[in-house]
Amino acid sequence: MTPEGKLKKQVKAYLDEIGAYHVWPVPTGYGPKLLDCYASINGRFVVIETKAPGKLPTPAQKLEIERINKAGGVAFATDSIERTITYIQDHVLGRYP
Repeated sequence: MTPEGKLKKQVKAYLDEIGAYHVWPVPTGYGPKLLDCYASINGRFVVIETKAPGKLPTPAQKLEIERINKAGGVAFATDSIERTITYIQDHVLGRYP
């Protein structure tokens, strides 16, 4: 399994643990470019782009993250389960707006 694949598995397990609804669309090359995970956590629209450790989102992924955040959702890229948990706890589950 790739490093990104391992992270996706960890993120899925964490989202299940906190009772989130989540879907991981399979890219087909048609339509808009989608990020890795679309979730609902405590009524919040959350989108997660997983990356291998040390990797950054592409310019197109950065643009999608910005568009989602500007529209009131919560979108972020992550390269570790620790970052994912901290971000969700801080920005979705109520530590910070």
